[in-house]
Amino acid sequence: MKMAWWVFMSLLTVQIILIQYMVEEYLAGHYDNLFYYVLALGFMFIITVITYLFFRRVDKIMDH
Repeated sequence: MKMAWWVFMSLLTVQIILIQYMVEEYLAGHYDNLFYYVLALGFMFIITVITYLFFRRVDKIMDH
């Protein structure tokens, strides 16, 4: 499960960085770039969910 922990932390770090960039773009008034950051954040969220489901299945297999 150590590998899962590091993968989740790296994915979470990328999501936090994307949110920071979104806030900076919003405060700078560059509203046209926000759509791309929302897409990237949604993609990262989907990848995080898929990774979570994968490691959960791996843990079930390792328990048997």
